[in-house]
This record gives sequence, structure tokens and C-alpha cells, in this order.
Amino acid sequence: MISVKIYSGFAYLYDVLMESTPYKDWAAYIDRVLKQFLQKSNAIVLDLACGTGSITLPLAQMGYDMIGVDMSIDMLSQAQAKVTNEKILFLAQDMRKLDLYGTVDAAISTCDGLNYILDETELASVFKRVMMFMNPQGVFIFDMNTEYKFKEVLGNKGFTVKKDTASYDWDNSYDAKTGINEYRVTFEHMGGEPFCELHHQRAYPSEMICDFLRNAGFETVRMYDGYSDDSPNEKSVRIVYIAS
Repeated sequence: MISVKIYSGFAYLYDVLMESTPYKDWAAYIDRVLKQFLQKSNAIVLDLACGTGSITLPLAQMGYDMIGVDMSIDMLSQAQAKVTNEKILFLAQDMRKLDLYGTVDAAISTCDGLNYILDETELASVFKRVMMFMNPQGVFIFDMNTEYKFKEVLGNKGFTVKKDTASYDWDNSYDAKTGINEYRVTFEHMGGEPFCELHHQRAYPSEMICDFLRNAGFETVRMYDGYSDDSPNEKSVRIVYIAS
């Protein structure tokens, strides 16, 4: 199960602590893929686990009609605060119970949002719900952390990230039997009390992901090493899936 308490206090520090994440590059990559698949302007794009809108907003500025879905009200509050004239609809929903008002031309999910689904059946169900609301010839673009990242890069380790106004200590543990990666993050920020959040993500074999997508109705699944045009390898830390 996904803890409803994650990304609560963290939401207000998220953009500061994640400022090195290459969101602009990811958005440009997604825009290029969308243009390859969608033969229309003003396409409607669903952003699952949109967080503070770091991908939702730039895509809206590129002309897409964006729907941002996240189960954290706090993250959505931060996302909404960034909006000026962009056309974005934010919905507070659990992606496992996705329920849209209409259909979309494409769906995306970035920054390993889908790794938070810990149950195989529930992940397969998410893919089916995405397909349920997808227009014909639509495309689903998402990334997932790999077992290599959880086991070899993060492992049973810890590290600290410090910024001018905030910092966090990350204590990681990975269970190879279950594929579950647990990380306890303790945050400190200027003028506030320290607080802690406990997160869980699961590593899935790429073959299983592809099977789930095909069973959901996607006919073609392509995989890439992160946001690149290269094929994944045994040391890929993030795989991008493009399903159509």
C-alpha cells in the first residue's frame, strides 16, 4: 500500500531539494515523443503522480492541455501555486482508482512515480485504467527505477543532501527477495522542526512491465535507458517505457 503521509511536509521543500533534477530535459524528450505519435495540436495529456507539476507545467507551456493527478493534496497545492495562464486541471486521486471526466490523447508518469505501486495486480490495474481513458492511437510514456539502482546504487546506504535553506538525510535499505526498496528521509529546514517520511518503492522486471502493458491493450512497447535514445543495459538506473 502507498502511505498517505508521504509527500506531506516534504511537498513544501520538494522543489528546493530536487532542483538538480533535469525536468526541462525530460519535458523536451516527452514533447519530442508526443510529436512523433500524436498528429494533432492541443493534445490532452495526463500526468500521473504529477507532484509539484515540474513536468506538467512546462508541457502546458508547450501547448498541451494538461491533467495532473496526484494523491498528495500538499504536492498539488504547490503545483497549483505555480500556474499563471497555463491550461492545467489538477485532480487529487490515487492512480489505482483513476477516474477522469473524459479521454486523453497521451499519459505520462515521471520521476519513478509508478515504483510506489507495490502490488503486481495493482500495477497491472493502473495500466488498464490508463488504457481505459486513452483515445485511439494514444501513447503512454513513463519511467521506473530499476533493481540495479535499488540494489547496487542505493543498497543499504545513506547519504545527505544540503541546500541553503533545507537538507535531508536519506537512509536506504533494499530487500532483494521482495524487490522492495525502503528509504527513511529526515528533513530539516530553516525555521522549522525536523520531520521524517518513510517511503517504499518496488523494482519490477522489465519483462513483467511489458506483459502488463500488452495485457492492458498496448500493442507496442519500447524501452530506453533513461531519457535517451539508447537501449537499456544491465546498469540502467531508470528505464523509460513508451507504450502505444
